[in-house]
Amino acid sequence: MANIRKLQFNWRLMLVQIVANGLALGLTSLVLPGIHFQPQRMVVALLASGFIFGLLNAFIRPILQFIMFRFLFITFGLVLIVINILMLWLLARLTPGWFQSDSIWWTILAAILVGMLGVFFETLLGLRPPLRDDRPEARTMGRWFSLSGAPVQIPVFESAAEISDQPVSSDQSQEDRS
Repeated sequence: MANIRKLQFNWRLMLVQIVANGLALGLTSLVLPGIHFQPQRMVVALLASGFIFGLLNAFIRPILQFIMFRFLFITFGLVLIVINILMLWLLARLTPGWFQSDSIWWTILAAILVGMLGVFFETLLGLRPPLRDDRPEARTMGRWFSLSGAPVQIPVFESAAEISDQPVSSDQSQEDRS
């Protein structure tokens, strides 16, 4: 029987995503002079913007990726920068006075930088699963990895030498005899 897990909302994961988004947005505002946050309440503005940016990435981004899916391969992923530009534009419209961009060029540079920093912080904070899983149960069911949040299973094909080295259980030996 298949092991079916019940999906539950993970508050810790959401909090780590808010922190990762806040860090990416904060570093972007430090590096790029055309991106500004409200200086009086910088920490609150970063956390609120990180929360809203996380919600935008959770709900709006998949819709935009679905719409622009065919262009994803044609442009070798450059359409993801366009999606990040739209996400930052929506963030600026939803948080007037907290997050501001001086021009479209600063928004384009910020989209590139936020994309790279977001992947870096999500990987650093453990939001993305590892590319290789060495747990014993992972060897039997395949390798799990993630490209942009969707888990993909790669089947494991063992060589004949690896199979012959493994001890045979009594159930397997009875099946081989029949």
